[in-house]
Amino acid sequence: MGRDLFTRTSYEAARVAHKVTKTSHVTREAEQKAHSTGKLNPAVDPAVDMIRRSLMRFEPKDDGTFEVTIGCPIPIESTCDTTGSMGDNVDIAMKNFPDLYELAAEFLPGYDPQFALGIFGDVCDRFVFQRPQFEMTPDAIVNYLKNMVPEHAGGDAPEDPHYGLFAAAYLTSTYANRIGLKGYHFLITDATAHSRFSYDTFVRIFGDKFLEKVHENGFENISKESISSLSIHEVVLDLLKRSHAYMIHIGSSWGSSNFWEQIYGAERVVMIPSTEYLPVAEAAIIGLTEGTLDVGDLKEYLKKHIQPVKVVNRLATELEKIDLRAQEALRYKIISNGHQIPKAGDIFRSKTDLWPISDGKTSESGSSDDSEASTKLEWL
Repeated sequence: MGRDLFTRTSYEAARVAHKVTKTSHVTREAEQKAHSTGKLNPAVDPAVDMIRRSLMRFEPKDDGTFEVTIGCPIPIESTCDTTGSMGDNVDIAMKNFPDLYELAAEFLPGYDPQFALGIFGDVCDRFVFQRPQFEMTPDAIVNYLKNMVPEHAGGDAPEDPHYGLFAAAYLTSTYANRIGLKGYHFLITDATAHSRFSYDTFVRIFGDKFLEKVHENGFENISKESISSLSIHEVVLDLLKRSHAYMIHIGSSWGSSNFWEQIYGAERVVMIPSTEYLPVAEAAIIGLTEGTLDVGDLKEYLKKHIQPVKVVNRLATELEKIDLRAQEALRYKIISNGHQIPKAGDIFRSKTDLWPISDGKTSESGSSDDSEASTKLEWL
């Protein structure tokens, strides 16, 4: 796994190995098992190893040091609606993942893209939220996608993605954050959301020890008492401290998009007509944020991957308003402080150092401005 790179061939081989060769109902077996046992597969159960980690891949060397095998990890997470008409989104994600990986990786040269593609439903569903670990190998990604349990039900009009947003904000630990970069988070839905949280629902999703993990991850200010007054807007504000977070609105319901603009800001709500366009939209957001896609080249890029001209023009208008080159600004700050973003081949004295030996400013794992600095780290 240390040097494995994603390819379409390896992804298709993983689908065959996992017996996921159809394009529809790829989660049927997982759904049947979950509804008979009442339990999710550990690969997607948010209560299992609650803190999701995106970490550097190393190989040990004979002299006791560690070599970076791919590059700096960049976490890319989605929290996707699977209620009602959005119920086939796991099938779509399984089919389109090679496009998503290749398009995103094009704009992340020298980095190690790591994906956690989660789903959400309603609090009235048996399984409100499902979240895998950040993964980068085809076998792991196919495994967690096939073990999702989309409920397909409608519930009420507002949905319940805010528990997924909470997890992204407070139950995530990444190397990128520790050195001053951000990952990416995409909320994907066609509806509004409930705005408040229930402690009992947290326990249903994460288990009764979830607050201990939140505190372990550096957020001691969140308590059982404060949860009842916590708003979805406050959670998104905290999520934005660690992620370039965007709400991707499916369809053209202006009432729903206006709801999300009040939470994310208009520049962070991107409307697209169908989830089929998600790989291109997400990749373009990453490219524009990284500064590896110039806004002047945006329409030509979209034309390469999307056929209807009206969709190209609409999506270009949506994307031109986002926070351009935000990651580039963070990289510049790191470089201004005398560091370089770690790359393949760099040598670390210890797995828990922030910077490679060649950086000249190697520091211990506890030396970080990020709130997760005290978290016990595990490494790939």
